[in-house]
Amino acid sequence: MAGTKKEEYTLRSEARVVDAVDVSTGTFKDDRTGFTELGLLEAGDERVRERHPGYLRVVTTITADAVALVAAAMLAGWIGDAMSNAPLVHRLFAAFDADPRGGVTLFLLFTPYWLAALWAFGLYREAGRSIGGMNLTDTLSGLTALTSASWLVLIVAVAVYGAHAPVAYLIAFWAFAVLLCPLARWVTRVTVWSRAKFDERVLIIGAGQVGHSVAAKFLKHPEYRVKLVGFLDDGEPLANGDGGPPARILGALDDLKDIVARQQIDRVVVAFSRARHNDFLRVVRACADTDVRVNIVPRLFEVVSSRALVDDVEGIPLLDIGHAELSRVDMTVKRVFDLVVGSALFLLMLPAMLVLGLIVKLDSRGPVFYRQERMGRGGRTFRIYKFRSMHEHADEYREVLADQNEYSGPMFKIHADPRMTRSGGWLRRWSLDELPQILNVLAGDMSLVGPRPLWVEEAKQCRGWTQKRLGITPGITGLWQVLGRSDIPFDEMVKLDYMYVTSWSLSWDIKLMLQTLPAVLNKRGAY
Repeated sequence: MAGTKKEEYTLRSEARVVDAVDVSTGTFKDDRTGFTELGLLEAGDERVRERHPGYLRVVTTITADAVALVAAAMLAGWIGDAMSNAPLVHRLFAAFDADPRGGVTLFLLFTPYWLAALWAFGLYREAGRSIGGMNLTDTLSGLTALTSASWLVLIVAVAVYGAHAPVAYLIAFWAFAVLLCPLARWVTRVTVWSRAKFDERVLIIGAGQVGHSVAAKFLKHPEYRVKLVGFLDDGEPLANGDGGPPARILGALDDLKDIVARQQIDRVVVAFSRARHNDFLRVVRACADTDVRVNIVPRLFEVVSSRALVDDVEGIPLLDIGHAELSRVDMTVKRVFDLVVGSALFLLMLPAMLVLGLIVKLDSRGPVFYRQERMGRGGRTFRIYKFRSMHEHADEYREVLADQNEYSGPMFKIHADPRMTRSGGWLRRWSLDELPQILNVLAGDMSLVGPRPLWVEEAKQCRGWTQKRLGITPGITGLWQVLGRSDIPFDEMVKLDYMYVTSWSLSWDIKLMLQTLPAVLNKRGAY
């Protein structure tokens, strides 16, 4: 790329796209052959698709919920009698003498009502709107929707049927529904959504550093079901960085309408192009007119989290990025939560920890636990507990293996570390080596959720605003662990920690804990 004249990057801004620039090779490609070689044009691209992927996701989600609700109604009729005689709750059901067949029939007829309740709580909005289709918040909202709708049915049923109200069957139906609906959605997402017609075709406006970063993140997350078509840029495109895809420049902003139609674009991501403000407005409005969704990467996105609050001043949105320190009340709430939930988790995990400790001891010489000095809240050091996954005295070989470090920044990571024991490999892949950190939580050195506890020498590399991560107790899990662990560079990990500190809430901690299990099962970045 060095020595290439700037005018060689200039993109033609005509009615149609004439040339495509492959920045990874610095060469131009003819329109027809270029798109074919880059995999941008496929069979059937010239005809308009019948349905938008978002529409298909909504339809399949509604279908999955309907199947789950019908199954819940059938199971409720089958188990209702058993619940009526169950200890502790039989007195509640003794006052009601309902016909099991009548209860099942009622719930089957009420299926549209339950679907309407889910719709009213916005359970189908994310499936068609957001990147990826659904998230954990939908599960929690579904629980709220089904619970609220069930209470309303209970009140009406008691008022209409009196002693013959199917209370036992309603409780059984609710229990099955809150379990089966998320399960049916997950099965649908894994199976049906895996088809190509459910993938969104995405165009990124801006082939600079931010655009490349967005593209690289799309490729790291196949669960987003995004097919990156290419980039538009009015200026000089930037060569793709590490981990990014080839920069497939399809044209300039003036080519947007033509490319959206020809490439059947479903979503446009605006990522800091050099275009003028009015041109951006034209892009957003043009996409809105063609039913193409638009996402805009905000300025100062490094300090703006997805939980940022929005104020409105006469139509101008103002983002509140939050305060960088937690109040004493916040810290007290967080500590109480850690003690209550941490104690319960410790009791549940104790048998498994005893077995894992025995395996570590029998596998190789050395102690069961690996203890290392880490940097905690306010710069205070503490010793972290982990199951030993490497041979004894492995730290002494760190400098010898320094040239094999695969992680950017001060952290030290080797994918196939020769110091690893036989059991250490799978302990790390499944994050089981971190279970003893629950002892650090109970001792107050760590929290269940928080920034990653850095080695003392690593923490010394954090200066300036990055030291804000030390304003909160480090955690066993957090944004870094949930979003990719070792696949996330050090500088980006520090940014995630900063956003966590400035946007903390107890509900976010609970959400991150629930997201931890799927992240562990995915094993991405775990080594």
